[in-house]
Amino acid sequence: AVCGCGRLGSLAAVAAMARRVILLGDSIGTSQGVPSGRGFLDIVRSRLKPHGIAVENWSNGGQMAMTIAQQAPNLQKKIKSCVASTPDLLVVFELGGNDRLFGIPPKSIEEALETLIFAAKAVPVRALLMEVIPDGIERDVAERTGARLMPTPPQMAAAMRGPLVRGRVPDVSYEFVQEDGIHPNTAAQRHIARGLLAAICDEWGLALDEASLSDDDDDDEGKNCMRGNFGCVVL
Repeated sequence: AVCGCGRLGSLAAVAAMARRVILLGDSIGTSQGVPSGRGFLDIVRSRLKPHGIAVENWSNGGQMAMTIAQQAPNLQKKIKSCVASTPDLLVVFELGGNDRLFGIPPKSIEEALETLIFAAKAVPVRALLMEVIPDGIERDVAERTGARLMPTPPQMAAAMRGPLVRGRVPDVSYEFVQEDGIHPNTAAQRHIARGLLAAICDEWGLALDEASLSDDDDDDEGKNCMRGNFGCVVL
């Protein structure tokens, strides 16, 4: 189920922010298996707070684009309730990985993502689509819907064993995944955060402090792990 507005903090605190980001994703969005406070959205939240931008997480493990698209009217109502307190709102969609994992046809994944983005834009709010796998699905959807695209970070996409097949989950280097071979590890979070921050800052015309996300600040776990991918990690 899609979570309601204000899940991660008091409505009063969120309303005090001039802008707001809502992430709607699966277990990548929840940073499953990563120590509390060290997920990519935690990094994004800390970098955006000085700019008066609040961040909420509506992600749940196992969510699929097709399932959420079937709830589009309910999602739209929840977004509208948030716009009432913070009109300048950006919804980030990190969905489609589980759809690929369970063999949903690419065309159906695209249609589901388009339904979600159009539902958000009709409120109206800003929409940003995270590229789960660089197989063309998200890129084509973003082009058709006018949503901003966060491309899969190049260092991470390089770890995918090609050729990539549209709608299929490729084999990926294990350097940035946990022992389960599925979820991004702590070292991967900064790469995800860097890409998402860049897209958000582009959307709002903010200056991104690249130094605050330098590789020198990464955990020891990631010092020699500059290859890998979060994009194809699903569940």
